[in-house]
Amino acid sequence: MNILLRASQHLDLLFLSKMLYEAVFWRPSANKPTYEEGLSYPNVSNALADWGKREGDMAVIATINSVPVGAAWIRFWTDNNFARGYIKEDIPVLAIGVHSDFRHRGIGKKMIKWLIDYASKHDIQKISLCVSKDNYALNLYRQQGFQEYADKGDSILMVRDNVKYDSFTERENDIEIESLKLD
Repeated sequence: MNILLRASQHLDLLFLSKMLYEAVFWRPSANKPTYEEGLSYPNVSNALADWGKREGDMAVIATINSVPVGAAWIRFWTDNNFARGYIKEDIPVLAIGVHSDFRHRGIGKKMIKWLIDYASKHDIQKISLCVSKDNYALNLYRQQGFQEYADKGDSILMVRDNVKYDSFTERENDIEIESLKLD
């Protein structure tokens, strides 16, 4: 299975919406809303409103054999306009969805790493997210350096400090460079 990642394009908005639905309604349930109904919920409908028109909107699309199977994105919010996972204005919120037929294959991990790399290159210090406590992706987020920020009852608000991880890598590189100079 060859997973390819690419930056989203304007034409990907419909697919982002489908992955938003997958992300929010990931649990198997007889009471699961229809796609249209689910995306009309107040806390869901604003997630991609005016996508691409806001500074900092960035998404990655995962494809297999040129078919989109997952998407992850970061988006900045404000104190007056925010989504689940919001901490403060200079910390974008990460959202991720993988088609149910392609979960548990490392696609989410690859997309998160892609966004972390993007964030680091664009001086984004931290990324936040909110995850249900019973969501199997909780371990994935921990593996990618997200730490618990606040307990929200049935969910956990998490944050990843990109500076902490980048500076550790830089220190390792400095040591390597210094040892090369000594030789």
